[in-house]
Amino acid sequence: MERAAVFDVDGTLVDTNHLHVTTWWEAFRQAGHQVPMHAVHRAVGLASTDLIAHLLGDDRDEDQDAELGAAHKALYGQYFDRLPPLRDAGRLLR
Repeated sequence: MERAAVFDVDGTLVDTNHLHVTTWWEAFRQAGHQVPMHAVHRAVGLASTDLIAHLLGDDRDEDQDAELGAAHKALYGQYFDRLPPLRDAGRLLR
């Protein structure tokens, strides 16, 4: 019987929290929302739809959620490949 382990790269093998905070903040800013960066930081880890709902509230225009998620993904994608792995990530995988 073979055994395997699955690792989540985002936040486990690579420290992505600051990139998520910055790119969510910028996505909100581009859409005309003023969301404090510290509020975004506390919400990182939630699923995209939950993060948006948490930060903008239930009275937001939910039609904008997909656009916000796409903006975050595009901004995040510009930098992800430049992030260094966490210390000992390679050792963990070996």
